[in-house]
Order: sequence, then structure tokens, then C-alpha cells
Amino acid sequence: DYIECDGIAGRVESITYQSTQITTIDGGVIAFLNSALFSKNFKNMTRNHRYELIKVPVGVAYGTDVEQVRQLLIEALTPICHEENAAGQPLTDTNIPVSVAFSDFGDSSVDLKVCIWMLVEEKIAITARVKEVIYNTLNKNGIEIPFPQRDIHIKEGTPNAS
Repeated sequence: DYIECDGIAGRVESITYQSTQITTIDGGVIAFLNSALFSKNFKNMTRNHRYELIKVPVGVAYGTDVEQVRQLLIEALTPICHEENAAGQPLTDTNIPVSVAFSDFGDSSVDLKVCIWMLVEEKIAITARVKEVIYNTLNKNGIEIPFPQRDIHIKEGTPNAS
């Protein structure tokens, strides 16, 4: 199982009467006292399945055709959904397709969320690939990824002195 407690996630390596030992995604080994583990916010990430929902935020310029972006991203990300890791496990939950949802009206962008159910142990690598595919797809299709900006208007004239 993969668990998360107090923001620390990893694969359970051993459970004894007093403690639970996990190996984190970056290779660290951490032991939690069982009494502390179950009295804190604890999440078993693979209790019902091996996948975790990842939501990747994407901002596009106002005026962009959101439906076009949705279709482009789904088409570009779907091939990742059919890949397997070295152990032959699908990288994503093949029963739930990639989705792109309208999220919000941001200060500088129309905000979308790309949602994919990813294999927990491959989360870091898959998330990086997904973000790279999103970036390249938007650039290739001339879709602007805005950044926060402000217009400053300077009034001419002499300020009033008191």
C-alpha cells in the first residue's frame, strides 16, 4: 500500500506492533509510531485501487476557444493512458479517460484543470510528462499561456504639495 500522513507519502515496507515503516517516493525511509499515525490525518492512497487523481492546472489566454484546447489536450494526453510501466501495469486507470474541466476565471487567464488517474508509484514521472505534453501541445497550436501582468498608467502633471 501507499499511504500519506502529515504530507509525507510513501510505500509501506513493514508494520510492527509499534510502528509502520515507509519508503518515500524520493527513497527516504520513515517510521511512524502507529499511535501517532492513526491519530493524525492519514490517507491510504491505494486502499481501493492503485491510482490517484491528479489535477494539473492550465491557464490559457482570454478569448481562447476552450473546447479546442480541451480536444487538443485530450488527444495529446490519451497515448500516455495506454502506456505501461516496467512491471506491466497501466500508467493510468484505463477505465477513466483524461478529462479537461473549466475551473475558473483567473486574473490573467481562463483556468482549466486536466484530470488523470495516475498510478501512485509513477506519480512524479507521469505528472512531469503530462505537464510537458500540455506545454508542447499549447505552443505547437499557437495557444497563448498568459502570465500575470499589470498595466500602469502615469498621470502627467505636478502633484499637489501640502
